[in-house]
Amino acid sequence: PFSSHLMRLVDTVCAQVGCRISDLGGFAVSLGPGGFTSLRVGLATAQGLAMATGKPLVGCSTFEALVAMAAGWHGIVCPILEARRGEVYAAFYSQQEAMVRKIMPGVVTTPDALCTLVTERTLFLGSGVRVYRALLAATLGARAVCLENVVEGELAASVARLGQARLQSASTAARQTLTPLYIRAADARLPRYPVTGAAPSVSLGTTEPGG
Repeated sequence: PFSSHLMRLVDTVCAQVGCRISDLGGFAVSLGPGGFTSLRVGLATAQGLAMATGKPLVGCSTFEALVAMAAGWHGIVCPILEARRGEVYAAFYSQQEAMVRKIMPGVVTTPDALCTLVTERTLFLGSGVRVYRALLAATLGARAVCLENVVEGELAASVARLGQARLQSASTAARQTLTPLYIRAADARLPRYPVTGAAPSVSLGTTEPGG
């Protein structure tokens, strides 16, 4: 199973840097959005490691980790993640100096619909940029600034940096309740309408918790 591969990867990373799990001061985990199963496995693994070692655990959204990588940018930031089905996960943040403020929570929508929400120069970054950069540039012109060179290792490092900052705040670590950030419902779910009936329409940007 995927969880066993994940633990082998954890062991490999620790061996490469010459430390043991018990040497770590705490754990940080990305809460999504992302695949339903992978988010559950990732969070459960992090919770298990924290419980086994007695170390604290904190989390952040993938959106937050991406925005943290946009240091030096002043203005609107839109982390965008490829969500398959021709859709993306996206959110909007305002970043000024060291202050970051969320101005629109995460949604799942089409790239075309996302572009209608952009009214000023915006930095886009994340896996969705690799897929939809041409569309963003063609639709938004100079309003779209696309950062493509975000790799998985950099994203993991950003989660770790945010986690370290939050672990240093004892009050934050103590009160944080971690749950996966589901924006789209799980794929493995029976329809809630009769087989002979028409499927209900769904508005763009509608969010529904998974699980």
